Amino acid sequence: MSIENIPAVGIDLGTTYSVIAKLDNMGRPITLVNAEGDLTTPSVALFEGNEAIVGKEALKAMAIEPMAVAECAKRDIGHKVFHKVLQNKQYPPEVIEALILNKLRRDTIPQIGNFSKVVITVPAYFDEVRRKATQWQVWK
Repeated sequence: MSIENIPAVGIDLGTTYSVIAKLDNMGRPITLVNAEGDLTTPSVALFEGNEAIVGKEALKAMAIEPMAVAECAKRDIGHKVFHKVLQNKQYPPEVIEALILNKLRRDTIPQIGNFSKVVITVPAYFDEVRRKATQWQVWK
């Protein structure tokens, strides 16, 4: 596959939900479904031991394991650590956001193949530190 044929995607990395889309052959955006068949993925991560579960299952776990669930990590981008200790550990918010991005990536590859061209939306109020933190985490 030549570099021109590698698809590009757009990601709305949201505070509560994230979405990934691509352009169809007519240049119209198409939202891609996640592994659960949904158009949106909750921007939530559940930490269980050495594993992290992202999305709908993590959102469900908030009711029973709130101290193991990271939500709204985007609000902490640019800070040294996420505002909540998760299972006796502190994580940089970029790590939590990277887990969310990685789920979006893994869920998208079966639909469109490998991709490396990505545009990620960030809020207008994000300063350069927050933009760079978001940029750094892509596919790490």
